[in-house]
Amino acid sequence: MKSFLYYLNPSSSGKTSIAALFLLGAITGVDAQQKSSRDTLKTKQIEEVVMIGYGTQKKSDLNSSVSSIKTKDIQDIKQVSVDQMIQGKLAGVSVANNNGQPGAAVSIRVRGTTSLNGTNEPLYIIDGVPISGDATGKSTSGRPIAGGDFSSTGGSGSVAVSPISFLNPNDIESIDVLKDASATAIYGSRGANGVIIITTKSGKKGIGKISYEGYTSVSQNYKYLDVLNLQQYAALQNAMAPVFGTQLRAEFAHPELLGKGTDWQRTIYRTAVAQNHQVSFGGGKEDANYYLSLGYLDQQGTIINTGLKRYTLRLNLNAKVKPWLRIGANLTGGISNQNFTVNESYTGLISNTLLQAPDLPVYNIDGTFASPPAGQNTNYFNPAAEALTKLNKLIRKNFLGNIYAEADLLKGLKYRIEMSANTEFAENTEFWPQFNRGSQSNDTADLWLRNNDWYSTNIKNLLTYDKSFGNHKFTILLGQEALDSHWKGITGEGHGFKSNDVYSLSMADTTETTSYKGSASLLSYFSRLIYDFDGRYSITASIRRDQSSKFDPQGNKGKNQVGYFPGISGSWRVTKESFMDWIPSNIVSNLKFRAGYGETGNQQISNNLYSSQLNIYNLPAYLSNPDLKWETMKQTNLGVDLSLFNRLNVTFDWYKKTSSDFLFKLPLPDYLTGGFSQYGGIESPYSNLGSMVNRGFEITLGYETKAENFNWSTNFVFTRYKNELLSLVNGMSNITESVNINGYQPMIATNTTIGNPIGTFWGLKYEGLYRTAADLTNAPSVYGKAPVLGDVKYADVNGDGKIDDLDKAIIGNPHPDFTFGFTNTFRYKSWDLSIFIQGSVGNDVMNLTKRNGTQNAMMYQNQLVEALDYWSPTNPNASQPRIINSISHPNIMISDRYVEKGDYARIQNLTLGYTLPSDFASKMNLSKFRIYFTAQNLYTLTNYSGYDPEIGSFNQNVLLTGIDNGRYPSPRTFIFGVNLDF
Repeated sequence: MKSFLYYLNPSSSGKTSIAALFLLGAITGVDAQQKSSRDTLKTKQIEEVVMIGYGTQKKSDLNSSVSSIKTKDIQDIKQVSVDQMIQGKLAGVSVANNNGQPGAAVSIRVRGTTSLNGTNEPLYIIDGVPISGDATGKSTSGRPIAGGDFSSTGGSGSVAVSPISFLNPNDIESIDVLKDASATAIYGSRGANGVIIITTKSGKKGIGKISYEGYTSVSQNYKYLDVLNLQQYAALQNAMAPVFGTQLRAEFAHPELLGKGTDWQRTIYRTAVAQNHQVSFGGGKEDANYYLSLGYLDQQGTIINTGLKRYTLRLNLNAKVKPWLRIGANLTGGISNQNFTVNESYTGLISNTLLQAPDLPVYNIDGTFASPPAGQNTNYFNPAAEALTKLNKLIRKNFLGNIYAEADLLKGLKYRIEMSANTEFAENTEFWPQFNRGSQSNDTADLWLRNNDWYSTNIKNLLTYDKSFGNHKFTILLGQEALDSHWKGITGEGHGFKSNDVYSLSMADTTETTSYKGSASLLSYFSRLIYDFDGRYSITASIRRDQSSKFDPQGNKGKNQVGYFPGISGSWRVTKESFMDWIPSNIVSNLKFRAGYGETGNQQISNNLYSSQLNIYNLPAYLSNPDLKWETMKQTNLGVDLSLFNRLNVTFDWYKKTSSDFLFKLPLPDYLTGGFSQYGGIESPYSNLGSMVNRGFEITLGYETKAENFNWSTNFVFTRYKNELLSLVNGMSNITESVNINGYQPMIATNTTIGNPIGTFWGLKYEGLYRTAADLTNAPSVYGKAPVLGDVKYADVNGDGKIDDLDKAIIGNPHPDFTFGFTNTFRYKSWDLSIFIQGSVGNDVMNLTKRNGTQNAMMYQNQLVEALDYWSPTNPNASQPRIINSISHPNIMISDRYVEKGDYARIQNLTLGYTLPSDFASKMNLSKFRIYFTAQNLYTLTNYSGYDPEIGSFNQNVLLTGIDNGRYPSPRTFIFGVNLDF
């Protein structure tokens, strides 16, 4: 939207109002006579315009719940991806960084969780182009673009990458989040998880401007876990030898004489350096504007041989061809090259680093990587060798853009046609070299190649009519939208290469390739009415019809393919009423009540799940279910907006959102399905099952004070919600999810039961240790065996006199009681200071890293320091159970002794900047010269014993939230940068 001066005709009373500087997202109004009535503005102010889906609306006129942030709100947050930048900035929007690796995906929850199986990530609309926030491709191929798999029980522990990491955060103009269903219903089947509308920058009218921003940063792992040094490790090995029936190692005869050994954490973690550069060109005239930017990012990860390089290009053009015709284009390109580790699994690099013995050096004398001596049964590899010799590279090429034409057909009537496309080409190369290091070897070099391509096209036809007469104002929208998506891929693997230096599938001794492709489409019609009477009463009503190819075209006479999604909201601006005139406008300038109701849906599943597809053995893959249909979500919202003293703004919203008909794979037993497909079995069908509810409220407080030389603004957001599973399909009482833990044993980690939040931690309840003979009197058996001194004492929950799986219970809740964000910005003359604090309170974390590091159940494996405090006859008051010779012993089963509080408050960002005086900058032909220093993740207040309490969800899986199984730590980063405008 281009800048222009907009003049209102003189009113009947002779007053002239000038609304000047109409920009995208801002209208400035000036009343020449500065009348004290509420209907006029006493002082010059900015009234924000927000995106509401297929249109805009003044923020003060909103009937629904919409949160917005502008460039100035996030300009100091230097993150790789836009989704990471909104953490703690918006009420009702919870953002968790799932992984500290550059470019990793985040988990965003808009007002809690809405689905069990489908994605819970919001829909992004980037300059009108829709992009799913799902990083795992559930609704398309369902295959990872890097790593072996996304499953929690697989050995790879692959980490999903952000679907919008190709977008340069410096290009963002504004971010508007549609939260309640009365706002998101206009997006129908894709709006259940909220909608994040991202608008990029456009050129402004005037002399062309060249801008440059560049910064250099250093990042470090701000915390190291206390693992055993060589002296402590030797002492523990000496104590374990009799239990395992092995001889004492001669080199450990006098542990006190040994050195500290190899510190694997400081070998693997490094000080990472990054640099970012962007140059942009923007400007415009009366009838046209342009914006062009080029960006480059080179960010090292804090783990050796990890990092991300990104190249971005953006071009935005808008022009008035005729007085009645406007056209424009928005084009984005991004190329990224990412090196990453295989982690968050028992074979991951984080686990290797913590559990590798300190008696192993990094290198042998001849410069080759060291390995444990032959004969040691070890499960962990030299972490440095793993990081430096294995290749895991991902190249992504993303292109996104749209073109539009908008014509004035009649006075107040506009027609807009918009066509957009979005595509990605991804190439993943994973190579494990051949090596023989004595006790550890890989006899054949192994190569995995994955090429994934997809594209989507979208066409929209919009007809908008604006009409005002007297105190009445109408805006009517009629729209049609068609979305067409296609994807394909080839995966290949080769084994047995003659060289570790040159490899391709054609050079392998054995090869295997597979391919896949698919498509999906969505046809939609929608309409919206916005009515306003005298600025006091307003109503917004919308309805959308979606028809999806994901469901059976014949089922229920084709009705299963079609969904209708209505939404309605209204508001009452009390301060417009005459009975409020006794309150001065400088005391209460705005008081508005809002209420809304809406329905949305979710269709984020793979194709053709309603039918019996053929698998690779030409056998039916699924039991068919032609009755498969949408997930649905219904939400009610009540809100109030209050402005006091021309400085304090308060927004409060309460909501209730109920989700039902979850699209979920029925967990049928093997005797019904026949087991694995290679044995003739048929997988369980997908079905609609269950319902859940989220209830919560959110508060936003904003305050600003201005003086001649000093300005202070503050913003506080508070979010609280409670999640509850209401029902499941007949015959089902719970849904479990497992993780792979040290010892190659998948164990149930969460159990979702009716009446409780989803994804609650599941295990035995810890009651201490059996420390004395008296403690063993009448002790219940534990999985069929009598406990002995030093064993863990578990609660007999069901009171049947024995400990088994029937005694497992809920042992923790990953959902927080509330989250918050607190931003303060100070400006004094040429100086600016910004402090941003965010946190989470009331959530639990399952620390499986601690479990692995305190089990005392395997020789030649390092442990955390606290593992030394194990029970023995001479240490009956120990904190840890006795040493055991079993990786399946009940002592180390999942229990609440591995569950910790995940509360934290973090100084997420601190920025100090200085802008040179304009007269000094002009001497260098600059209109702006600002330098700044930023510290990110500066300090975290928490009692969590792991690396980082912000765990997030494993690959966005809501059933595996808050489980630390080797998460890549988020680093502390120091940044020095400069902003230049020419």
